Amino acid sequence: MSAVISTRPRSGLPPISLSLAVAIAMLGLSWRAVSIDMDVFLLPWFDHIVDRGRVAVFSHPFSNYTPPYLYLLSAATLLSGLLPKVTIIKLLAVAGNGVLALSVRRLLLALDSPDADRGAALVFALPTVLINGGILGQADAWWAAACVAALSCAVKRRNVAMLAWCGVAIAFKAQAAFLAPFFVALLIARRIPVWKWLTTPLAAVAMMLPALILGWPVFDLATVYIRQADLSQQLSNNAPNIWIILQVLPGADLLPLTAIAFGMTLIATILYVWWFARRDMEGQTLVVAALLAPLITVGLLPRMHDRFFFLADILSLALAVTRRDGKGWQIAALIQAGSALAICAFIFRFIEFAMTGAVAMIIATFLVLRSLVFASPPTFRTRHRSAS
Repeated sequence: MSAVISTRPRSGLPPISLSLAVAIAMLGLSWRAVSIDMDVFLLPWFDHIVDRGRVAVFSHPFSNYTPPYLYLLSAATLLSGLLPKVTIIKLLAVAGNGVLALSVRRLLLALDSPDADRGAALVFALPTVLINGGILGQADAWWAAACVAALSCAVKRRNVAMLAWCGVAIAFKAQAAFLAPFFVALLIARRIPVWKWLTTPLAAVAMMLPALILGWPVFDLATVYIRQADLSQQLSNNAPNIWIILQVLPGADLLPLTAIAFGMTLIATILYVWWFARRDMEGQTLVVAALLAPLITVGLLPRMHDRFFFLADILSLALAVTRRDGKGWQIAALIQAGSALAICAFIFRFIEFAMTGAVAMIIATFLVLRSLVFASPPTFRTRHRSAS
């Protein structure tokens, strides 16, 4: 893997205590902030659970989220009366950050990284992770942790477990599908029997079973992601991709840019799957290829939101920790800056932040793509070589 991994000395990572101290300090500064989503969605859901009962509440739909996160929110209401509601919701989000850090540690260990503990601790100090939990109180860490767990299983060639974790991820959030091209290409490359692919939908259904048993209608669960679909006509809803720039250009509204965006995404996804399905990836190359998937899908799809690069933020950190040169940190810094600026654009209503972030994200995407296209032959094992 000479083109992906350099022989230059590894730069030291900050101590675990420093990463955690930064995280605690930043969380303390933002803890009292209440986001729009928390005010409009999370707090009313919390109150509804307390009013209806932690179990009985699942007999009827009360949220546009799937049940897995709502199970966790219901359990968190046990602290109701002991702590403020905003604090409880944010503690749940921070707990998700902890699960995500453990998942990253597992991935780094699978990649034989000597910096697994320090690298995992850095998850807590990432700006987008801090904003996601400390300010927004969001649940993105939970589905991202399942995606990273699936990638760890891919590194270890535990294919059925990988597919099960994919099901858990998609049960939490539809955004997990941004990684789907990577797993489809991997399944084809490894010639996994199609019947094993059913592990993913079965795992997702299993996550819904408690709510189904309690009376949540099947049709509502089957269509929840359809109803979540954004009907906004904006090409980019503060997502730091190419459309945040193009949509403000003169005459942009006269072009069928939405159709063009979907077409470009379809073509890019097909090319991605075709390219990687012909190569048996292993080790660090799996992380690079996995990182490229959300960079392409979120980077080209229309109507994306500011938080949709969250998984790319995490995977770029894993890449930076495992690489032995500065390229990985350059990519991680660009992606982190792109995501953080986009979220700031949402919070402060300043679209120029997202546009600047888009430039950083586009540059990072090309750097990741270049590292794969110009990788030396040993980086990939073709089917022929693998069989021989």
